[in-house]
Amino acid sequence: MPIQGYHSLRNLVKLSKLEIPQDILDVIEPIKENDAAIRQYGIDQAVKMMQELFNSGEVFGLHVYTLNREVATMQILKRLGLWMSEPRRPLPWKMTANHMRKEDVRPIFWGSRPKSYVYRTQEWDDFPNGRWGDSSSPAFGELNDYHLFYLKSKASKEQQLKMWGEELSCPEDVFEIFTCYLSGEPNRYGTKVTQMPWNDTEVTGETALLLDKLMSINKRGVLTINSQPNVNGQPSTDPVFGWGPPGGYVYQKAYLEFFTSRENVAALLEVLQEYPQINYHVVNHTGKDDITNADRLKPNAVTWGVFPGSEIWQPTVVDPISFMYWKDEAFGLWTNHWGDLYNEDSKSRQIINYFHDTYYLVNLVDNDFPKENILFELIEKMLERRAVKETTEEEPSFDQVEAEHFQKKIKLDSDENSKDPFPNGVK
Repeated sequence: MPIQGYHSLRNLVKLSKLEIPQDILDVIEPIKENDAAIRQYGIDQAVKMMQELFNSGEVFGLHVYTLNREVATMQILKRLGLWMSEPRRPLPWKMTANHMRKEDVRPIFWGSRPKSYVYRTQEWDDFPNGRWGDSSSPAFGELNDYHLFYLKSKASKEQQLKMWGEELSCPEDVFEIFTCYLSGEPNRYGTKVTQMPWNDTEVTGETALLLDKLMSINKRGVLTINSQPNVNGQPSTDPVFGWGPPGGYVYQKAYLEFFTSRENVAALLEVLQEYPQINYHVVNHTGKDDITNADRLKPNAVTWGVFPGSEIWQPTVVDPISFMYWKDEAFGLWTNHWGDLYNEDSKSRQIINYFHDTYYLVNLVDNDFPKENILFELIEKMLERRAVKETTEEEPSFDQVEAEHFQKKIKLDSDENSKDPFPNGVK
């Protein structure tokens, strides 16, 4: 336990009934009013003592008491060469402490909800190792009431309302909440949005690199819940992208996952024909509208690493079958986590239901990872195409769309359905 200050040392001596060696008293008495000087002396003494213990060859570990004052301990560990400022991640996603789960591959969709993934796969006897493989039907368990309760946000209802809106008057209010989560700026209630139903924690280092572009599209109704930039051969020790053992190199394909309106989806499907290197998957909450150009039985590795003396690791994949399990959870979070904050007949609840009922969940993968990420360029073209349509066609209001939804199935733009927008018969 390093000496932290004169008065704290006196209190500890009194409680422990120990005596302070005279040589220590001779040093600290003249500087007893200078806490910084005493703390530095304590650090010097602790480093000297610990080095002697380690050099003896009989001591292989030490326990340091911080007493909730960690500065001295950090300095001691740094001087001893025992401080790791950025612990290296064994894999790019958060691993479970359960040693029975010998896994090293997961779908990217649960990246921000690892607890949910663990619960939905807890009955598996075997876990993917090395490769996700050609999936038939990975039996993801349903989230029952107990799991939903356990996975609820730790924030209280009052805290959630302050973050996600005490009262919503239009869809744009929801756009604003998504944007505030990304920006870190307080919302209109003066509260920082530190989590969302789809994201348990604040924005990560990777996402921070895309913040400006993400905020720009969220303001305009492209509500992102997952993303990663492309990476081409960064060292595995990189503080932002690194994972796995040292001496390796890591790679990523750009990925973007978001909710957006049916009108945006219609424009997106047009624009995607200009980007053959993009894999896409578009689905609504019922799963009846299910559009992709990917092989439905083959996963697409979006994160991989090359390490000395090892096969290529592929820890993160986009798997079409798993995406259909994830979409039920992702859409359910609108109503189960967000919508339940409001009275059933309130305008706020109706707006959240509107997003659940009429919006589409989309994932995009840019397979050309060595080149510049073009996913945001694609989204900008989608929004431009949508704007052009608005100048020539009268777009229904929110209330009209809501009313239509309860009368008939939401469809994509009828003009889009009258022709086959997909090359080579891909559906």
